[in-house]
Amino acid sequence: MCLYVETRDVRILLDAGVSLAPRRFGLPPHPRELERARAVRAEILRLAEGADVVTISHYHRDHFTPWYPSTYMATDGETYRRVYGGRKVLAKSPHDLNWSQRRRHYGLAKALQEAGAEVAYADGGGWRFGGTVVKASQSLWHGPAGSKTGRVVAFAVLDGEERLAFVPDVEGPVEPEPVNFLREVRPTFVVLGGPPTYLNWELDKALAYLREVVDLRPRVLVLAHHLLRDADWREKVSPVLEYAERRGVTVTTYAGLLGRGEELLEARRRELYQADPAEAAARDEDEED
Repeated sequence: MCLYVETRDVRILLDAGVSLAPRRFGLPPHPRELERARAVRAEILRLAEGADVVTISHYHRDHFTPWYPSTYMATDGETYRRVYGGRKVLAKSPHDLNWSQRRRHYGLAKALQEAGAEVAYADGGGWRFGGTVVKASQSLWHGPAGSKTGRVVAFAVLDGEERLAFVPDVEGPVEPEPVNFLREVRPTFVVLGGPPTYLNWELDKALAYLREVVDLRPRVLVLAHHLLRDADWREKVSPVLEYAERRGVTVTTYAGLLGRGEELLEARRRELYQADPAEAAARDEDEED
């Protein structure tokens, strides 16, 4: 989900993380995935050099830079300092987190203090940088209400007539609160964590709320994250894609924004193994905590 946004007044790096699934289809990441994680991490570090603000929507490992070495997150023990050191960090409050997120928050909070970051808990807050306003949503469910995966915050960057909303990991959405946040900020550009269609749950509900997002008439709707863990995602959300086309809303992906084809490496992990099983097997390693 990591996204860099620059206005006339402020440069923001949203959710500076990358993480590979330790297991998918019973397989560890293929070397092509590890190579891509390193390339993405290098780009995150390049963008972080110029960032004034870095956000942490929640404490799942693909949404922040950890303070410890990780092959699957392409970090060493000092990477986090290059991302957060001396910067303003807008972070999810720990007050309503589940146990695993609270544990990660505790370790990261100590690391951020050591790195000299200026941390503000974001839930429901707002900040002005010249003519740019950054707003955070109230705490949202990471998926359905009561989800064991915890809670997140969304962000909006408002710069005159251009209004971007970054709504990660709401898994659809499948609850009304993310849509209500979008109604409040009236975005022209939305980046949204789509439904995990590979799990085949709550899909009808997600499609209904996605239609509501389209009805807000953003110029562009970027679908990302869990949705793209499914190689057949376009077919499964085709009713929304067709509805958006009729409503004049462009639906795309991060790859589409860059004019590139989609490379859904995790979704095709079995195919990668079949193409190069010896190399992949040599990189089988323990799952990381």
